[in-house]
Amino acid sequence: MRRAHPQSRRLYSYAHKMLGDRWGFLCGYTFWTGYWITIAAEMWALAWYLHFFLPIGDMPRLAIACCVGLALTYVNYRGVKQGSEAEDALTAVKLMALALFVVAGLMFFQPERVLQPIAGDAPLFAGLLSSLLLALWAYQGAEIITVPEEEIRNARKVVPRAIIVSVVAVMAPYLLVSLVVVGSVDWRDYASSETPLADMMAGFMGGNGGYVIAIGGLVSIVGALNAVILASARITYAMARDKLFPKFFNYLHPEHETPSRALWLHFGMASCLAFALQDFEALAMLVVLFTLIPYALSSFAAMKLHASKAFLIPRRIPPLALLLSLALLLYAFTLSFAPAALLLAAGAILYALVRRGII
Repeated sequence: MRRAHPQSRRLYSYAHKMLGDRWGFLCGYTFWTGYWITIAAEMWALAWYLHFFLPIGDMPRLAIACCVGLALTYVNYRGVKQGSEAEDALTAVKLMALALFVVAGLMFFQPERVLQPIAGDAPLFAGLLSSLLLALWAYQGAEIITVPEEEIRNARKVVPRAIIVSVVAVMAPYLLVSLVVVGSVDWRDYASSETPLADMMAGFMGGNGGYVIAIGGLVSIVGALNAVILASARITYAMARDKLFPKFFNYLHPEHETPSRALWLHFGMASCLAFALQDFEALAMLVVLFTLIPYALSSFAAMKLHASKAFLIPRRIPPLALLLSLALLLYAFTLSFAPAALLLAAGAILYALVRRGII
């Protein structure tokens, strides 16, 4: 899809081009919903990690996390350059903290721990599906690379490679951290911890080591929060420009040239949802669910694109991706049916209002 439509910078544009306005709206709306819910989930994750420094109640910590979200929204409101520069700095600090954790943990590594069977309480198949959903949460966001595609030279080659490199680059530290967790400590001792890596590091290097990783964890979450704030507003603006979203959002701030209305809307909705739901796992499952819908639609669009002979990957990959997306989507619906159904119904109403030109 990336090579067939290299000028397309909207995450939903592949389904939009191949399947029409209705399915294009569904793809874009669900991507957008997943992204602004991610803002709420990241603020909850930030509140969790603040517990290492502030052993106070959940609500005060969530209020602090929302203040951080407000500050990042303001940074991105002032300009894309400011938001991007902040993201680069946060990523560097995060990687240094993870590298320190891996190096310290490997000094306590015991290979026999890795070979011990890990038994769960849930049935095997349900546990496997739940693990896949959580893995999708961890890797969710690689598609952000497609957003500035029109601004990238030779996007036909650069963007597909960038996606592959980014996934592999993320996979490497994930695997190393997982290896340390399984092979250097008894992971069951940290299963209920809100800051497991920081607590493990405190065991490796003492309290100061725990503080270093806790700070790294906070920086990592703030970086993820900043990235999704930056990307989600561009989705809203692009859909409004394509007449698939209310005209009100087809607007750039005259001075900062940022989609300011979308930025403030997303922060307001995410803050309300975070305080209303008060459950990080439920928020994460909603994010994955609303990410799987556009994945499935994009896979189906790729199957249709094969007919034009503009698709260069093996023919079996899109159907396989579609089946896997649908299987995980059905399971995710069983976990989050009520809020997902409510948000999809709201999307149907929004589409009808936009198509009739009411908003």
